[in-house]
Amino acid sequence: MNPESLLFLDTETTGLEHGRLIQIAFKRRGDATTFVEYYKAPVPIEFEAMGVHHITEAMVADKPPFAETETFATLPATLASSILVAHNAAYDVGILKTEGIETPLHICTYKVAYRLYDLPNHKLQTLRYRWGIEVPNAVAHDAAGDVDVLEKVFDYILADYIQKNNCAESEAIAEFVRITQEPALLRRLSFGKNRGMTFDEILEKDPEYLRWLSTLADKDDDFKHTVRHYLNKLNA
Repeated sequence: MNPESLLFLDTETTGLEHGRLIQIAFKRRGDATTFVEYYKAPVPIEFEAMGVHHITEAMVADKPPFAETETFATLPATLASSILVAHNAAYDVGILKTEGIETPLHICTYKVAYRLYDLPNHKLQTLRYRWGIEVPNAVAHDAAGDVDVLEKVFDYILADYIQKNNCAESEAIAEFVRITQEPALLRRLSFGKNRGMTFDEILEKDPEYLRWLSTLADKDDDFKHTVRHYLNKLNA
């Protein structure tokens, strides 16, 4: 996979549930500048969302709808020739899909970091500070600032992976794509009476609870994959 095809991207939206696009930022790897654009969404911006990204209705009142912009017309071709890189990429990919744009190939730096590093937190800004990554003037929860941090965090993970595995950059990128496409194997339970316990600990101390977890239909693919994995170990 061609490292030059990497496209770092972040979005800000009207809200987490059924959100619509109000800001996008993206850049090719190594570009000096980041493309940034704002939009007037067809639904109001939730106050909780404003509290995160600080984009208000007044700031986008005179902006065009995303569907009426040149970016909307050209982004599909850009994505078709790129590997999109995003943190919690499923969210950004989902937002683009809601807006009518498909993403053929992507890397999720959250999933890659989660797989490679056993850390208490894998949030983008946490990784930035944990690894001492300097990104002057990058503002958190602003799409442009997050893209700048994203590129530096990705480069850190990439260089570390290449050094540890003695592989080519293209091989590392291909592995990151593969990790992104697979369900994640979770380490700890995040709710319930066994909250904070590792799945290995639950397997050993409370296997019946593990069986009960397998009946929860409202969980995501990562959770279901993890429970199946440990049930298979229990039944082996």
